[in-house]
Amino acid sequence: MDKLNLMASFIAVVEEGNFTAAARRIGKTTALVSTHISQLEENLDVQLVTRTTRSIKLTSTGLNYYEEAKRVLDDIASLEAKVRQEHESLVGEIRITAPTTFGELVLAPLFADMIKNHPQLQIDLSLNDRFVDIVAEGFDMAIRIGQLEDSALIARKISTTKMVLCASPAFIEKHGQPESPVDLQKLPCIFDTNNRYNYWSFKDGKKILNIKPNSIMKVNSAVAAGKLACAGLGICSSPQFAVQDALDRGNLVIVLDEFNPTEIPINVIYSHRKHLSAKVSAVLELIRESLRGC
Repeated sequence: MDKLNLMASFIAVVEEGNFTAAARRIGKTTALVSTHISQLEENLDVQLVTRTTRSIKLTSTGLNYYEEAKRVLDDIASLEAKVRQEHESLVGEIRITAPTTFGELVLAPLFADMIKNHPQLQIDLSLNDRFVDIVAEGFDMAIRIGQLEDSALIARKISTTKMVLCASPAFIEKHGQPESPVDLQKLPCIFDTNNRYNYWSFKDGKKILNIKPNSIMKVNSAVAAGKLACAGLGICSSPQFAVQDALDRGNLVIVLDEFNPTEIPINVIYSHRKHLSAKVSAVLELIRESLRGC
């Protein structure tokens, strides 16, 4: 049995979560994919997955094997591209997870251009605002915004953004311009619940101020918070990329900018490997170059 085929079946099962979806993805029967996994385990003399009626779960050995097998197949794809004199093109699939708003507003246009320039590249972009275990869920990389907790994963800063307080001109005309972050305890505010804390942070000289705003509405979307602020409902705190269009159009204005905290890092996260596949490394560089100065 071709070991590369066994590895490809195993990777598909891990990333799809069950044999049926994996079989559909690689164009084989479910029974054959199941046989491939059993054959691979027999050849290696280890258990790679535990099976249930509806899904599979990786063993610790299976997780390690998955990472290395994926790297091997990625490197083979890159080698074949070079042999065919396609070394300037990116070939194959890369799986990326990112925050919803950032993915919709920033990454989607970026990746559209990337695929036009590299038509053999396939991007699987998963957008959500929960914490994603990129190794267990089979992602090549993740985009994360903000300060990172300690992790065995590798983090690389690719750009920065900043949180901005915004209100509509009509709101300012009605309520007046806030003069201090403390004013937010009385003025109507819109709170984006993707913020892990129940307060907004500001910088007053060297002092950090954590202010709990007067939240008349809460929503789990920076874009929605910005739209509500455009409607004059209140003041929102959003990443600048989420409200830049409204700022450019004059539908929102920035308030209390002198109290805004320092810039927030935008990071690419990827798993700890001896080396990145050529494909992942190249896409990472394309993202970094495209976001430079954002």
